[in-house]
Amino acid sequence: MGKFLVFVIGFSIASFVLSDILGPNSTLFGGNDTTIGTIKGEDVDYNSFQSLFEEFSYNFSINNGTPPTSEDLVVIREQVWEKLIQDISFVNEYDNLGLEITDLELVDMVQGKNVHPLVQQAFTDPEVGIFDVEQVVIFLKNLSNQPSQQQQTWSSFERNLIPIRLRNKYDNLISKTTYLNTLESKREYFNANQAISLSYLHIPYYSINDSLVSISQNELQSYLKKNKNEYFEEESRSIKYVIFNVNPSSEDSLSIKNEINRLKNILSNSTNDSIFSSINSDGFNSYLSLKKDQLDNIFGEYSVKGNMIGPIIENDKYVLYKFSDISSEKKYSARAQHILLKWNNLDLNSKVKVRIEANRILNLIKKGSNFQEMARMYSEDGSATNGGDLGWFSEGQMVKPFEEAVFSKTRPGLINRIVESEFGFHIINVISKKTNKIFKVSKIEKDIVPSDMTRNLSYRNAEIFRSENSDLEDFLASSNTTGLKIFSHNTIDKNDQKLGSLNNSRSLIMWLYSEENIGKLSSVIELDNSYVIAVLTDINQEGTSKLEDVENSIKRKVINNKKFDLINKDLIDLKGSLEEISESYGDKANIYSMDNLLFNFNSLNNVGYAPNAVGISFSMDEGEITKPFFTDDGVVILQINSKEILSPLDNYSSFSEQLLQANKLASPLKLDKAIKEFSDIKDYRYKFF
Repeated sequence: MGKFLVFVIGFSIASFVLSDILGPNSTLFGGNDTTIGTIKGEDVDYNSFQSLFEEFSYNFSINNGTPPTSEDLVVIREQVWEKLIQDISFVNEYDNLGLEITDLELVDMVQGKNVHPLVQQAFTDPEVGIFDVEQVVIFLKNLSNQPSQQQQTWSSFERNLIPIRLRNKYDNLISKTTYLNTLESKREYFNANQAISLSYLHIPYYSINDSLVSISQNELQSYLKKNKNEYFEEESRSIKYVIFNVNPSSEDSLSIKNEINRLKNILSNSTNDSIFSSINSDGFNSYLSLKKDQLDNIFGEYSVKGNMIGPIIENDKYVLYKFSDISSEKKYSARAQHILLKWNNLDLNSKVKVRIEANRILNLIKKGSNFQEMARMYSEDGSATNGGDLGWFSEGQMVKPFEEAVFSKTRPGLINRIVESEFGFHIINVISKKTNKIFKVSKIEKDIVPSDMTRNLSYRNAEIFRSENSDLEDFLASSNTTGLKIFSHNTIDKNDQKLGSLNNSRSLIMWLYSEENIGKLSSVIELDNSYVIAVLTDINQEGTSKLEDVENSIKRKVINNKKFDLINKDLIDLKGSLEEISESYGDKANIYSMDNLLFNFNSLNNVGYAPNAVGISFSMDEGEITKPFFTDDGVVILQINSKEILSPLDNYSSFSEQLLQANKLASPLKLDKAIKEFSDIKDYRYKFF
């Protein structure tokens, strides 16, 4: 019956997303305020948000076959917030336009001729990928016999279809109002096709030494004031912190080693290795199916069934291997590496030349050249970077000539002829001959992790540090005395998910934004494998950036403005052609040319980003030369060499249709942005998540 039946049956356990771990009553959020945001004057309550979040999260796990990761949860919260904005902000728009979804329309969306894609997805048979509306009908007929919670879940699913369909109607309605007149179509035609040829003199600012320009703090402050909109910033905060790492002690490592040795004794006499390994391993792959070379990498070349290796340390784990069994697969497999040389089908002589080259490379390998190096040098296949190694492949995976050559080889080694396939000429080295044997290996992993005692000791050290320090001055002095490294981060946004190398450090950022007293120390904050004590060092309020934070950027712009004045002063009285002006100015003035410049370009060759220059050029007449003007990277003088004269068209329909479709796609997005701007949205989610 598809995914939805599983969704309905299992929805009662949706609380797995841990809604209460960081609930609204946590002191981290400053008391019992449960308002997670406001949209168009309407408060969004934490519990309402979390209920919808749980539904989205569980739906994610059903559709993907795995619980959402921490990164997925961030995305899901964004989806929930977006849905709430849509539901609240657009209601008045729908009402004003008289948009509604009737009961008959809802029935049609669920089991009629126009079934909604979400319903189709929920009731599609995953094995054959086919949707059958009869499965929906059968499900609905039996729904009244199901537990009330399952009925409520279906009701919620149906209700969620309504705002989706309303938004579709709204977007379609807006798209239908999109109109394009003839003048707009004509303008699009000329903008897309009219080209000009120009020359331009360019004097880069770096040609003037910075030492020739002096600037004052007042000038920098004045520039910031005049251009404050460019330097608007959201609220940000700064922090210093120390870390008390929680690393496994030698005693912890020994304890885990003793445990895996105990398991080794049991596994050596086990009659069901796969189950025993699965139950006792911390890893996911506890029963491996390996080829002979892979087996040899673990046990050595002459291993026999029952051999055990370990415990050994791999990736901070104790690992134990047992050679458990030998079985046979239905299909044979082999492992090979190759060098692929392709020919050009359009060139009759190409194939002959490539065959000669392939034979030359084959002869070099026969004489002792390293196959992997030859593959890296000559192969035109993606496997070249791996020395031509294709890994293991089974029957039916490769093109027939290649497969026959490899599978007919009775022992590993170089195939002493060129093999031709539809892809080109292959030089092949068989690493492992064909086999259908598979070797079963049990694998038990035990993470080397700190014990509770080790964690408690680290926490106690952090608590002692916190109790002995009450402000930033104490914090800095004590850190230096004890040798603790102080970490610093500036401009931390309230929605940042991590600090530096501290994974899953969102709780630290939440504390930072719950504290309003600069110099105040946090309590001990537990992260994945560490305890952190932090201090709030600065609060940058929303608004224009502080000069010290953007001084380098502003300084460069003010310097360039003054350099423009210097260059312009030398250029303004120079007359004649670009060549004459360049000669008079000196070797720092360069002349470039550019053909087929279109209006939708935003840069000039050798000048860089200069949309103002492109705009000016299209306002000029043929032969006209501009006065010197400012661009981001230097001073420019333009000269129009020629302008293509386009003849008007009798019909601009092809251009109007293209532009109309683009406007139709853009209209809902623009409207969405406008409605959100007028909805007075305040987002307090950073206090909760």
